[in-house]
Amino acid sequence: MKKATQIAVLVFVLLAIVAVPLYLYMRQHAGQEGMIQVKGAVNNPANVTVGELKRFPSVTIQVTLTSSSKPEENGSFDYTGVPLREILEQADVVDSATSVYVQASDGFGTTLPLQEVMQNEQMILAYAKDGEPLKPLTEGGEGLVRLVIATDEFAQRWIRDVTVIAVS
Repeated sequence: MKKATQIAVLVFVLLAIVAVPLYLYMRQHAGQEGMIQVKGAVNNPANVTVGELKRFPSVTIQVTLTSSSKPEENGSFDYTGVPLREILEQADVVDSATSVYVQASDGFGTTLPLQEVMQNEQMILAYAKDGEPLKPLTEGGEGLVRLVIATDEFAQRWIRDVTVIAVS
């Protein structure tokens, strides 16, 4: 029995060694690059590509970023994108909804009050920075779409590489 237990433990360890990196890889590469899934308490769920996002009326906002954790990102920048509100209006949010969760490809996310999103023109899904398309994370960029909230003093609620917008 002792040998059988050792074999079972060895098989379990080997499976964990293979499964964990595979899971993390699949999670980061799930879905089409530049695709945002809009779901939850909406009447018109959708998958929105960067190309489709660019067909919405765009706005350009200037932000001054001061980051203690990444000083190389400090400065004033012009981000171009679509107000998050426009995407939610297209999705037709149900009346009982109260919040919006915006998630990155790595699983990080932020929850925003729906009322704030619907009233804030300075909360955008940006696809360009200083006139240039955002670069994918794999190239050291911010992801193809980034949630930018110009009214926030710090970028703590900004989300790189947005992949999911879930309304609840």
